[in-house]
Formats: sequence, C-alpha cells, structure tokens
Amino acid sequence: MALPRALAVAAIVGLLAGATWFLTRPDDEGAPIRQRLQSLADAVNRSTMDGAGPQARAKELAAYFTEDVDVELGGGAAPIRGRETLMGMAERLQPRTAMFKLKFEDVTVAMSPGGDAADVHLAAEFIRRSMTSGEESLDAREFTISMRRVDNEWLIARVTAIDTLK
Repeated sequence: MALPRALAVAAIVGLLAGATWFLTRPDDEGAPIRQRLQSLADAVNRSTMDGAGPQARAKELAAYFTEDVDVELGGGAAPIRGRETLMGMAERLQPRTAMFKLKFEDVTVAMSPGGDAADVHLAAEFIRRSMTSGEESLDAREFTISMRRVDNEWLIARVTAIDTLK
C-alpha cells in the first residue's frame, strides 16, 4: 500500500515541477514577431469596402516593410525592390486580392544575437473563395523572411520564396 501512495506523490510532484517550469520559463522571444506577422495578415485580409481606398490600404500594408525591402518570389519573377515599389503594386492589385485570404502557418523565428534582427521561416496560405460556387481553393508556399527592429517596430527587410520539389 505504501508503494502506490509513493507513486501518486511522485506523480504529483512531477506535475507540479512541470507546471512550475512551464509558468516560469523565459518569455518567447519570437512572440512579438509572430504577432506582427499576424497583424500583417489581418491587414491584408481586411475588406476594402471599409471606406479606405486602395491607396490608403497600400500605405497601411507598406508600413510593415523597411524602405529597402527586397522580395524574391522565384520562378523567374523579377525581384521587387523597395517599399515604394511594393506599395504601388499593392495599390494596383488590391481589387484582385479581395477574394483571397492570407494565413501564416508553421512560423518559426530565429533571433539574431542582440535581438534586433530575426530570420523567419513560414508557410503562407492563400485561400481563394469562388464567388459563384463558394468553394475554396488553397495555394501554400514556403518563405524565409528577414526582419529588423526599426524604431522598436518589427519590419520585413527581405522575403524569399523557397522553391519546393515538384
């Protein structure tokens, strides 16, 4: 009878030790970056029917990127260089992107020493809903993203699409 009681006490002690470690472990350094990326996805997914025109929406989205951002989409696409170029493209594409929803999945963050830069690996899911049938289709791509802290705000400095095997 003493053995079952000892095992129960050991299990409770183990659970308490695990809970204590979980609650007192260091904060997740990547959390602010994941929150910033979620905020970007929310901004992309917001309807343009809210009264803000394409130019205002493009300016809002551009605030997530550094002035000298580089976007490499691969597949023979020309690189996109600079926030102004990206903003112009977002403004022109806004009416066509309204039928898409953006979601970031499997986000991993590797902080640089010093904590002012980070490399992010993620899958971007583009979900398209057909206006006629209501069916959804999914296109997912992997990206690496370099981010920098500028004026205490995490900004995207480089986006590179990862070519996957086909």
